[in-house]
Parts: sequence; structure tokens; C-alpha cells
Amino acid sequence: MYDDFQIISANLKYLREKSGYTQEQLAEITGLSVSHISKVEAGLRRVGMKTYISILQALNVEGNDYINLAVKDSNENNIKQYLAIFEGCSEAETKFLLNSLESLKANLKQLNPHAA
Repeated sequence: MYDDFQIISANLKYLREKSGYTQEQLAEITGLSVSHISKVEAGLRRVGMKTYISILQALNVEGNDYINLAVKDSNENNIKQYLAIFEGCSEAETKFLLNSLESLKANLKQLNPHAA
């Protein structure tokens, strides 16, 4: 299961490759080491906001574009998790799970009506 950090790491690598940069070129532009960039892309090292912004700017990526990509990936991962839960369920089990989710959703809305 991917967490948000792993999604960010994978997206940074994707954006770097899409921009046509090698890790060496990105390191030179950002002033980071190749090792640092490699570890970030592999999900072995977290980045602070300043470094994160520096990398996005070097790749000429607008913040909104990156957020849209991250949200899309996060949604796709959520869908995969939902499908994994339902995999192998009988029709009756599937209906029970769906009804349970609908009930939980309604209860959550009652508890916090201002949540999006």
C-alpha cells in the first residue's frame, strides 16, 4: 500500500523523466547531490518543503499541476484498495459491505456536516 510520501516520490521521478532531465542534471540545477535525489525518488528520503519547491521549480512544474497529479494518483490507489477489499466476496458480502460503507458515510456527515 502506498502512502502519500511514496506517491510524492514516484511523481517526482516521473516528472523529472518527463522533463528529460537525468538525476545528475537535476542535482546540478537544484544544488542537491545526485545521491539525495536518488534517495528521494526511491522513497528512502523525505524532503522538506523548501527542497520540494526547488525541485518542482527546476522541473518547471506549477504547484497546481503537481497537486492534480498527486490527487489523481492518490485516488487511483484508493480505488485499488477498495477493489482489493471486495475481491473474492460473494454478491451478498459485496452488498453488505456497500451498505455498511453508505451507513458509515451518512454517520460521518452527521458527525461533521462541514467536512468536504
